[in-house]
Amino acid sequence: MLSSKTEKWLFVFFSFLFVIMMIVYNLFPLEYKVEINAVANEMNVDPSLIASIIKLESDFDELALSHSEAFGLMQLMPDTANWLSTYYLIQGSWREPVNNIKLGTFYLQILLTEFENDLHLALNAYHMGPNRLKTILEENTLFKESNYSNRIHLYQIIYKILYNGYFVYPGE
Repeated sequence: MLSSKTEKWLFVFFSFLFVIMMIVYNLFPLEYKVEINAVANEMNVDPSLIASIIKLESDFDELALSHSEAFGLMQLMPDTANWLSTYYLIQGSWREPVNNIKLGTFYLQILLTEFENDLHLALNAYHMGPNRLKTILEENTLFKESNYSNRIHLYQIIYKILYNGYFVYPGE
């Protein structure tokens, strides 16, 4: 039997833990999980990576518009989205959430190929553009990973912990 003092301490501890978990779930939502899982399975990409990119790029706001005119969940530039849609056929507009996820993930795959499966470089290229990244790499061989790719990896860990049962990994 636990003492009254121990029971009170455990109650406070678990209440605090519950509040923290509710805050974390609130900060890291998982919308579009069906669409993310479908695209991840189709393109053989970790769904937590897709969710992490969406979280950082748009915070799951399907109408997000950046100062540089990037749009949607995965913040695609209009010219890039139009170019991608000539190689990956979609029905409807690239601005629709599921198409934005498809094209953004397809773009990541292209960048992974272009940067020899180096995820850090591919993520940085996704964020800043592949030509800009290549210029930086040519000018400075000691390219330091940007905060962007590090944040994506941190978010990916958080998403894997919070939503492990919600993700369907390719091949499962």
